[in-house]
Amino acid sequence: MKRISVALIMCAGLLLLVNLARAEERERCSNASLYGNFGLRATGAIIDSGNIIVLVRFTYDGKGNLTAKLFLRLPDATNSTDTITGTYSVSPDCTVSDVWHSVISGSDSFHESVLVNRGHGFFILNTTEGAPVVISGEAKRQ
Repeated sequence: MKRISVALIMCAGLLLLVNLARAEERERCSNASLYGNFGLRATGAIIDSGNIIVLVRFTYDGKGNLTAKLFLRLPDATNSTDTITGTYSVSPDCTVSDVWHSVISGSDSFHESVLVNRGHGFFILNTTEGAPVVISGEAKRQ
């Protein structure tokens, strides 16, 4: 009798794991998957100038709007800060496209990201055509 009970418990546990894995596969993302505050650290280079480091504190509203404070260390060892506004769109496959608008320069930059850890972080790549920078980074929920 004990063996049958143990076997039933093991089968039930296995079925639970299989169902959890299937639920994970069905997970779909939306703009609501990206909300709250995130800290980003990105590194890269300005072509023909040198390496840069970018730190950003983002706030996402879960509806497609973002704001941010950006800190930049330039190749000539000077520092720069900027305020960013923008929009984002999260696809069902948990990829993100966004546009940042610099309040200081008035320019826009474009990025592609992948949400990870159920929206608690993301990997990001600057995809602005013709920009003299190559930058990628990782963000974590604060």
